[in-house]
Amino acid sequence: MRPAAALVPLAAIAAVVTGVALVGVSRPLPPQPEPKVRLAVLVVFDQFRGDYLARWGAHFGPNGFARLTRDGAWFTNCHYPYAVTTTGPGHASMLTGTTPSVHGIVNNDWTENGKSVNCTGPKRYRLTAPPPRDPKSKDDGLAPGAPEMLLSETVADVLKREVRGAKVFGLSLKDRSAILPTGQRPDGAFWFTGAFGTSDYYTRTRGVPRWVERFNAARVPDRWVGTPWNRLHPKAQYDELAGPDDAPGEGKGQGQGTTFPHPTGSHAAVTNSPFGNELLLEFAKACVRSERLGADTTPDLLVVSFSSNDSVGHTWGPDSHEVMDVTLRSDAIIAELMEFLDEQVGPGRYLLGLTADHGVCPLPEVARARGEAGALRVDPADLQKELNAHLTALFPATKPADGKPAAWVEGFSGPWVHLRTTVVRASGQPRARVAAEAASFLATRPGVARALTHADLSGPVPETDTVAVMLKRSFYPTRCGDVGVVLHPYCIPSARLGTGTTHGTPHPYDTHVPLVVYGPGIRGGPRAERTTPQALASIFAKWLNVSRPKDAAFPIPLTLDE
Repeated sequence: MRPAAALVPLAAIAAVVTGVALVGVSRPLPPQPEPKVRLAVLVVFDQFRGDYLARWGAHFGPNGFARLTRDGAWFTNCHYPYAVTTTGPGHASMLTGTTPSVHGIVNNDWTENGKSVNCTGPKRYRLTAPPPRDPKSKDDGLAPGAPEMLLSETVADVLKREVRGAKVFGLSLKDRSAILPTGQRPDGAFWFTGAFGTSDYYTRTRGVPRWVERFNAARVPDRWVGTPWNRLHPKAQYDELAGPDDAPGEGKGQGQGTTFPHPTGSHAAVTNSPFGNELLLEFAKACVRSERLGADTTPDLLVVSFSSNDSVGHTWGPDSHEVMDVTLRSDAIIAELMEFLDEQVGPGRYLLGLTADHGVCPLPEVARARGEAGALRVDPADLQKELNAHLTALFPATKPADGKPAAWVEGFSGPWVHLRTTVVRASGQPRARVAAEAASFLATRPGVARALTHADLSGPVPETDTVAVMLKRSFYPTRCGDVGVVLHPYCIPSARLGTGTTHGTPHPYDTHVPLVVYGPGIRGGPRAERTTPQALASIFAKWLNVSRPKDAAFPIPLTLDE
């Protein structure tokens, strides 16, 4: 194994230059210590709120989350320090160790230079396992599928650079969840489109591994198609711990309805159930076995991001029988995964870090029933219409001949309002003034807590203004709009008669996620120390004995080691 570069001091948060220190010819480099582990595994449960481990912990088995939180360090006060808490930024932040203002993944999608951009890159790659195409479609078959929009290196990049022969794989049902944590040149990033595939960004110099072809040929997903999703435990437990099965505001999923049992008549329904996690676990096992991850002293890195928790949570909300059930079944997933790693890699030879990319807001209807009178569905289309009318009245020179309000707003992209350049120019007003007027108006609308302009976020903000600080950490100037809108707690962007829920705010129910780290030299039990998921970059670098990523700014928690 090639020696790894020395660790960067934990107090240093500035960028570092990876390399070997200069030494005199008469003083050879001392032997470097072996990595603490042969395999580092990052496990992500998409949309897994920080309170779930305690909320339903009494109903977990002894070998899953209970084993992790007993024998690993469980940080109960772990929060993302930025505002736009969505899947892309979360997965980009964990192993870069920094925030969207640095790594540039400001959302799942954003508007840049007037065009929509996906966090996994422009549409110029072809999928190796594309979904069936409509023959009438004009789609050219190109899709996103690369880490090109990520501006910071990850632990995976450092490992590949510093350790010859190290392997890196990212696996998920979602493309962005497999792609972003694994950096620029992993050995593989695979996601599910009806079969597990990748893009030709990754296969230009090598084909799809045979083990992936064999897995797809076995039609493993079909195992769950047609299998009803029933509760794991008696209904009465769910009624007591998660409320009624048919709460107002719940969605129906992929033809699955609002109440148990839920049919799974398609691959889409399978992934919108706990069975999607079981499918990914089978794929992860095939990867570890076939690639012999952790089988020798050269350290490897595996990212496994379970996406079904997110689709279930969006559909039925966090206070539902469905989310409770997918959480209980996630406990079984962890138990099976750890037993497998014990057999394949060996106890004491692997590191497992568990976290989530974001939390989730309760269904507004459920929140109101529990006393949150201000909980609303705030329709972005209504905000856009009202803002267009306000700006047209304020700047009447832009009023069209037909008397309708001018189209000042190009659109909403996440929390960002983008003004239409042609209309701003026609008004003769400075763009900054129009943005300031838009922010002032939006701040008066029901459900809106704050509206901050591009100019507000481009300069310093008071450290005491928590919302402004967090929104600034989500702000990358060329990838964000003219005004950033933060809704009041328990309000979500949604059609007024919509269903389901979402996330993406600086409020604690969205920022609070679990962080559990299990491995050699780590004392078990809960910790109250405040930390962030970005600390995983420093933790993984230390246990793999490589340098920290150059932008990593969050140190290892003080209470992690024995």
